[in-house]
Amino acid sequence: MKKIISAVLASALTATALTAAVSAYDFGGKDLGKNWSINVQVPASEFADLTADSYVTVEFDADQAEEEYWSIKPMDSAWTFIDPNGVGGPELAEGKDAYPLQKEDTSITFKVPADVVDSIKTGGMVFIGHSITLKTLTVSSEAPVTEAPATETAPAGDANTSAGDKTNADTGVEGVAAVAAIAVIAGAAVVICKKRS
Repeated sequence: MKKIISAVLASALTATALTAAVSAYDFGGKDLGKNWSINVQVPASEFADLTADSYVTVEFDADQAEEEYWSIKPMDSAWTFIDPNGVGGPELAEGKDAYPLQKEDTSITFKVPADVVDSIKTGGMVFIGHSITLKTLTVSSEAPVTEAPATETAPAGDANTSAGDKTNADTGVEGVAAVAAIAVIAGAAVVICKKRS
């Protein structure tokens, strides 16, 4: 019986490890307010694996009551704006010192230029912004998966009918982990049944 419990526990731990591909730094729902005076610093330890090829993704909630603008400004510990110089980053605000956001946005992804990586790895990263509440930050070697926009059904006989999006963001590691866990649990059930007979 101990072996069965150990096998089930091991499969559960394996499934958990497979689904936790990238760990996220939790901002704890930090509201950056509307006057650019509130900041939050992410410790250098969160950037141990950061390279110029890494993708930094910040998830946030935009203030839905705001009617003018939403923005985020990532900086190194010396408060120098992290500008990817058009490589691996979103469009900059008019003043070229922040990233403008939209009311419906929930995340932003950018790269850190090679000449700034060491500064981030030793001093961390600071964020200020306008009308957003920070949720999580992840650093990954792979670009984040974005959901494809919903496609409209074309009227019958339309030559531009879409065959549909063949990508599905809900498949992958989680599916493999689930199948592996089910197989282990089924195997454990067979062993229990054989021991009882």
